[in-house]
Amino acid sequence: MAQSTLYHLDFKLATVSVQTELIDYFFCIDHWQYYDLCLLFFVANMINVENMKPYINDIINQYLQQDMSDTTSHMVAPVIIAILEAAIMQNKSAMTNKLLEKIDLVKFHDQDFEFQTYLLFWQGISEKNMKKIHDAYHITKCLHITHTLNIFNHILEYYHIKKMIYCNLD
Repeated sequence: MAQSTLYHLDFKLATVSVQTELIDYFFCIDHWQYYDLCLLFFVANMINVENMKPYINDIINQYLQQDMSDTTSHMVAPVIIAILEAAIMQNKSAMTNKLLEKIDLVKFHDQDFEFQTYLLFWQGISEKNMKKIHDAYHITKCLHITHTLNIFNHILEYYHIKKMIYCNLD
């Protein structure tokens, strides 16, 4: 997971051997548990999202069938957001669109402030919709949620749109 943080800062994929090791682990999962979802959350950015398609379907199906403990089910929404982020950062527009459709169809019981704000932000990035990006950024700034602001700033710098946000914000 420490490697994941380093890869995440530069938006890079892990080596093929590391990706294969992770994919092999996830392939063996029949019933997703909390630890499995936490691991996927932390390494989603390291793996080619095309390789995660079957896991996304498994996770959502188990979630919809209420086949998970409460603790485990509360981890599903953050995992989906992490995979959405990875799809956008890897420029996988078809995968991004499918994920956004799935999110629209599934009502996560953890659709809290954080989930909604990240979803709004990533939709804005994906759609190149400055209003959505601005709104997500503004919500986070008004509430002084510095950790999320730092993440948003890092992503905005990556896309070279930080100055536009600051110009429009105040």
